This record gives sequence, structure tokens and C-alpha cells, in this order.
Amino acid sequence: MVHRNSLIFLLTFTALLVVNCGRKERSLFEDGKKWEMAGEKTKALYYYELSLRENPDYDPVLKRMGLLLAESNESIATAIFYLEKYHKQKKDDTEVQRELFRLYLTTGYEKEALEILEEIRFQGKKETLEFFETTYLCLTRGFKQKDYLLTLEKSPLSGDPYYAPWVRACETK
Repeated sequence: MVHRNSLIFLLTFTALLVVNCGRKERSLFEDGKKWEMAGEKTKALYYYELSLRENPDYDPVLKRMGLLLAESNESIATAIFYLEKYHKQKKDDTEVQRELFRLYLTTGYEKEALEILEEIRFQGKKETLEFFETTYLCLTRGFKQKDYLLTLEKSPLSGDPYYAPWVRACETK
């Protein structure tokens, strides 16, 4: 009887601990999101970091940290770290795929960019795949730049504010 009560106590204690820790990481993440929405990125990163201390694999924080840090050229390596960690958990997140693809191309990680391109090939829409393929070729090949640029400019994605810098990067290559 004593053994059974001890077992029940331990199971209950463990369950409460897991639930309580989950609430804390989630609460810190929500605080970070509020600061991010208010334009306070440094404060948002602080709360995201606190959330990761509670759970280093908490995927919503990994994504937000990676995407926020990717905005700064000085933080690209750290952004890649967080986005890769997130991507291992959630392979089909298009937003993270395209950001990793962009970061890989701009930092010279051609092999890794090709891996993302393969994922997109099997998951994405035709126009997205064509845009990514053309961008890859334009930024990694030294010939047919004008042809690649023309294809990018004709793409429906070229007017998207996210993709427009990719067209400009191809123009300047």
C-alpha cells in the first residue's frame, strides 16, 4: 500500500511539474510575442531566450528567434542555428524553408540551399519552385544572368516584398 501511494505521488508530482514548466515557457513566449508586435525586438528576444531556458526545443520560440535574428546581418549564423533546429522538428514550414534558403544562399552554403530546394520541389507550388530554382541558378552560376533575371522579373512572386530583394540580388551579381 505504501509503495502504491508513493508511486501515485511521484506520478502526480511529475505531471504537475511538466504542466507547470509548459505554462512557464508558453507564458514567456507570449510575453516575447507581445514585445515583438510592439516593435521591441530586443525585449522580445530576451523573453524568447528565457522561454528557451525552460525548454531548449520549444519550437514556436525557435522559429521566432530565427526569423527575428535573420533580419540582422550580424546575427545570420545564430539565426541559421535556431531555424535549422526548428526545421528538424517541422519540415513543412514554408516560411522557415524560404528563410533558410535565403540565408544559405547569401552565406555561400550551396549544398544546404539545394537540400531546401529539394524539399520545396516535393511540397511547394510550381511558381514558388521556379522562382527558387531561378534564384539559386542566378546567384550560384556565372552565366546566363540576364536570362535568369528576366525569368525572375516575370514571376508573379517578384512583386512580393519578401522576394523583391532576391531579384535585386540577382541584378547586382
